[in-house]
This record gives sequence, C-alpha cells and structure tokens, in this order.
Amino acid sequence: MQIAENSYTNLRAIGKDELWLQKWITEKPSRLGLGDLVIKNSELIHYKNKGGRLDLLAYRGALDTYYEIEVMLGECDADHGFRTLDYWARERLKNPNARHVAVLIAEDLSGRYKTIVETLPQFLPLIAIEIRVLRLEGTGDICTIDTAIVAQPDDLIIDSGDEPDSSVNEGGQPRDRAWWEANSNPGFLATVDALTKYCIDNVGPSRLDYSAQSYISLKKGRRCWLPMWPRANGVFVYLPGGQNGAEDAPSDFYNSVKQRLEGAGMEPPGWTYKYNAGANPISFPIPLDRATHSVVRDILKEAYGLA
Repeated sequence: MQIAENSYTNLRAIGKDELWLQKWITEKPSRLGLGDLVIKNSELIHYKNKGGRLDLLAYRGALDTYYEIEVMLGECDADHGFRTLDYWARERLKNPNARHVAVLIAEDLSGRYKTIVETLPQFLPLIAIEIRVLRLEGTGDICTIDTAIVAQPDDLIIDSGDEPDSSVNEGGQPRDRAWWEANSNPGFLATVDALTKYCIDNVGPSRLDYSAQSYISLKKGRRCWLPMWPRANGVFVYLPGGQNGAEDAPSDFYNSVKQRLEGAGMEPPGWTYKYNAGANPISFPIPLDRATHSVVRDILKEAYGLA
C-alpha cells in the first residue's frame, strides 16, 4: 500500500459550496461520527419569509434523539453559532418528549469563538464538528474529507450500548470523590489515583473530574482524554486513537499499543470506534498491579499528545 503526501485546503478552493456540504452529509450521515443518523429534513423553515432555515434535522431512533445541524464553510462565526442554538431550542419546543442535540459544523473552529465552542457543551447539549479537507499530492485532483469532533458534552451517548448502568446511576445524584469512595471498590480508586498522579506529574496538565455518571476522567482543557471506568480491581480506559484510523481500520497508534500491551503480558486493546464519537477508540483494562508499569506509562504519555 502506497502512502500519499497531503496538504490542507478548503471546500471553496476546490469549488464546493455549503449546499454541496449539506448533500455530502445527507448522502451518508454516519460521516459525522455520531452513529447511524437518519436525515429527517433539510432546509427546514423556522421563520416564514424571513430566512431562518435549519440546514439539517437528523434523528437517531435507538436513542430517541434529534440532532439540529447547522453547517458553514470557513471559520465559525457568531451568526451560525447562535442560529444553531436557536434552531435547537425551537425544535425542543416542537417535540419536547425526545432528546435534542445542537450540532455546529464548520471548517475552522479554532478562531475567535474557540473558547465558547469548547465551553458551551459543559452546559448545553452542543456538539462542534470540524471539517478538514486534504488534497492528496501526486494523485491529480483528488481530495478527501475528514471530520473531527472538537467539543461535546462529557456524558454524550453515541450508542444505546453506552447508556450508563442503572445500578451505578441510581438517583442521578452529583458525583464527587466522596460518592465514588462510598459506591466503588478500593481497587478502582487506587488505580485511578496511581494513573492520575503519574499523568499530572509527568505527562501534562490534566484536571481530575469526578462528575460524570459512570466514570472518573482526566481532562486536557475541556477534552476528556482519559475516561476511567470501574473494574473489580482496576480501570477500563479509552484512549485517543491518533490519525489514519477508521471504523473498520484501526490507527497506527492502536497497532503500536496492541504490540506493547501483548509484549507486557496484558490484555490486547479493543478498537471501540463508536465510543466518544470516535475520539477515544482504543480501549483496554489496566489492573491495579500494572498501573505503574512502564509500558502503560509510555502509552498514556503518547495518548495525551494525541488528545
């Protein structure tokens, strides 16, 4: 298999407009990394004779969730951002018994409004997706498009199998250290503490977050890069997968992790691409007695750099 060099470009530069992007998503909604969506409507009018058209309304039946999708070319601007929330709020009023998620899609989410795009998902069900266009060099006029979720709620559910266990979430009360000490086993917390200490001291700035319903996580800014799920005597983690991965083709980083874990006598990783919309697809258990293993530490350090 040959590997082609590539360079970033944008949709306008290759003669594509916003309508083309909407059609590209409609043809195969799973391209967004949000699961098996069905497009229910496009150019849905909210304000008669005054513009105000929701670009795409998608639905995921298994989760009874609607996705109000607004797309734009170029850098995210305030107009599209606010419209996304406006359409989301209006659709919630029209269908209040279902769940609703606002989805903002743009080619560049790293500009002026980067901070608010990363902050809002902590308070509202907002997902921000960046569209990246790559021109493959030496292949003529061939480009490919990659999508990356750059902001999302911590408790985003991508698939019905990701629903938290009711025994863990009973009562829905807020999570903190005291709650986990009262409701989980000592081996789990000891492993969390060992991994957290190493990462904060040696890997990079991370914030320990107890608030999610089913796991404890380490965050890099607003990004949940290391969710740690309870196991009998350890944790089960999901790591960033790096580049070149797809739903049916693990990334190079996955192959490296697999080789090292097996060499250390540990359970090989899974490629759980649906988890966290593909942002944390590498999954494997870390027993307490391996929390300080050099292989585990090296893998975590590399994963942090990919988050």
